[in-house]
Amino acid sequence: MMSEMLQRSVSLGSRRAPDPVDQFLEQHLLYRKHTAADACSLFRVIAEQVYDTQMLHYEVRMECIRYMFRKRRSFGRLVSGDYDEYLWQLERTRTEGTLLELRALCHLYRRNVIIHQPFDLGHLVVYNRGYPETLRIFVNPQGHFDSVMTMSELQMAAVCQAVSFKLLYRQLFRLPDLNLAVEWMLYPQTFECGTDLEFDRRGNVIRLLCRNGRSFLLDRSNGTLCILANYKDCPFHNRRLNLDQESQSMSCMRLLLQQNRPPFCYMAAKSLDPYIYRNVELTSLNVDRREAKSLNLYAGDYNFKVGAKCQVEFEVNRPLGTCHIQAISKDKSFCRVFIEGRGELKEVPFKKLHPLPPNEFKPWSSVPKWRAKRNGRLHARRLKRQMPKLQANRQKNQRQNIKEAAPGAKKEYANQASPPAPPVQGHQKESMPDQKPAMAPPPINHFSTPPPMAIPRQVYLQAPPPHFGPPGMLQHNQFQPHQMMIPPQGPLFYVTQHDPPTGMMPLPYYYANNPNPHPA
Repeated sequence: MMSEMLQRSVSLGSRRAPDPVDQFLEQHLLYRKHTAADACSLFRVIAEQVYDTQMLHYEVRMECIRYMFRKRRSFGRLVSGDYDEYLWQLERTRTEGTLLELRALCHLYRRNVIIHQPFDLGHLVVYNRGYPETLRIFVNPQGHFDSVMTMSELQMAAVCQAVSFKLLYRQLFRLPDLNLAVEWMLYPQTFECGTDLEFDRRGNVIRLLCRNGRSFLLDRSNGTLCILANYKDCPFHNRRLNLDQESQSMSCMRLLLQQNRPPFCYMAAKSLDPYIYRNVELTSLNVDRREAKSLNLYAGDYNFKVGAKCQVEFEVNRPLGTCHIQAISKDKSFCRVFIEGRGELKEVPFKKLHPLPPNEFKPWSSVPKWRAKRNGRLHARRLKRQMPKLQANRQKNQRQNIKEAAPGAKKEYANQASPPAPPVQGHQKESMPDQKPAMAPPPINHFSTPPPMAIPRQVYLQAPPPHFGPPGMLQHNQFQPHQMMIPPQGPLFYVTQHDPPTGMMPLPYYYANNPNPHPA
């Protein structure tokens, strides 16, 4: 009787399936594991049943394309149209897999397949009797593929999932009393009959006993971390608190459970339970898509955003080029992209864009909205607090510029009439000191000051050789100013040097109003 009470059956980590097809399969101890509703459903199913993960769906797609390219004689006659064009389109992740690709993958991985349809227990398709294993795949009328699991496979998958999550939460996060928390959150009826504590010889609590026969081994403080907001309030990890032995033996996990506060989410609790199997891949993918949609981020799919890095198709059956999206039209018909390697901006049809392979895609960083708003509020508050100081510094700088640049403008500014002050209440007149309102200075004419005067100076150069080149070329004393020469800024002065030093010559300066352009 006690063993029947302790025995539990493995189930899915969700409520009763509303789909009548799932209910039909569960009556025959078969469970359909739903995959993402996209064009990669077939390759996700094959990757999960062959490699135990759906993350390799793109690699499975490429392996299928390479295999079908090698077996052109076997699959080419089953394709209507150009076979190379068919494989080229199949390489795009928006192209859905069909039963033809399923056949190629079964030959590639040496497996037969049991195909399930709505309200059908499935029919076996044998491609080769020598293939050792068999796949179970559900196909709906729309061409979407899902995995089908038996009861033995579901039990094994639930245990493996619980072991992996316990390694994460116990070995990495080091949470105390993890099994007790999972039981408390998912099966609260276990503790309704009452509980007892088991002590060791030193008086420490080592086990929690339930009246229905279940027991939970309790953890010690060493080797675990506190999950409270302040570890100083935890009597289990902070031995400085002078409390009795029973209070010090209660962990922070048990303290939260008694306050009806779940220490972690219920999805994690279901993943930690060896009697519940959760569809973690589909849940994580849906959460990522919702987060990307709410934060307007690019998730590496065909929902392109401005600034996303993707691939562009120039010609059919040609390698794709890498580009960055600069602008997208409102109707999503055309977009402007910057093409790497060519360094040019080009407008291409929206249908010619394709996402990067999963191994090359780098997800965008998601910044929480509340943090961005908080930083904005702090910046506005700081700016408002510093505004009077900034205005005072600006007025001080303007007055200093008036003193240095235009001395006459100071009298003009000082003689201006100040505007009338705002009316002040009678009871405030005595308390307020005599202050004049600050006024902005009038505009200053920066061109009122005379330009700086040029000071003539003597400049010497090295004496040139007797000739500057071949015969017939002008000598230095025959140099004439050209009308296209740009004279230096400011007034020009001609400098005459009567006795230059030995080996030096005066630098000739010319200006338009000089009546004698040649040196004397």
